Amino acid sequence: MKNLLPRTTVLTAVVSLFLFSACESDEATPDATLQAANTQAAHQTNSMNLYKTYTVELMELNGSGVNGMAHIELMGDKIDVSLEAGGLTPEMEHMQHIHGFIENNRNAVCPPPSADTNGDGLISLVEGIPFYGPVLVPLTPYPVADATGMVDFMNQYPIGRTVRSLQNNVIVLHGMYVDGVYDPTIPVACGQIKVMNKGK
Repeated sequence: MKNLLPRTTVLTAVVSLFLFSACESDEATPDATLQAANTQAAHQTNSMNLYKTYTVELMELNGSGVNGMAHIELMGDKIDVSLEAGGLTPEMEHMQHIHGFIENNRNAVCPPPSADTNGDGLISLVEGIPFYGPVLVPLTPYPVADATGMVDFMNQYPIGRTVRSLQNNVIVLHGMYVDGVYDPTIPVACGQIKVMNKGK
């Protein structure tokens, strides 16, 4: 009986400490979860409220004579794209894309003349990819140039978070005759996307 009391006292203290810790943990966990949820919701709200405007000056590639301007408005998870260009092959469809790189936040650029690695005098779609990257957003439906070689285009597109740094990307227009045959893939104009405002 003499040694029983201290052991009981120690056991009671241990149990009490365990219950207090468990209670404290139960109280902390909902707060931490709520805080994380609020942070995520705020981040999503900020992303959805993001508004930026961009401009693009389209300059000829491959001696096409094509030039033009594009305007982009980023509104959360959507972009509005308006584009005007001239010098295109009349009454032919012209592919147009936002090209860029997702990995490492690498900047896309318009290909220089040295991109013509096979020496045929033209920069092909494939030869341009190391400079402007793969297609990130196809600007469909692809427009058909009018009888004077002009296009006047506008459309809205959903845009993912990975593509949202638009100033790292370029717009490329495609399509012209090569040796009497229309090549719809060959790049005919390119322009760097530049920020006009800093957004919210």
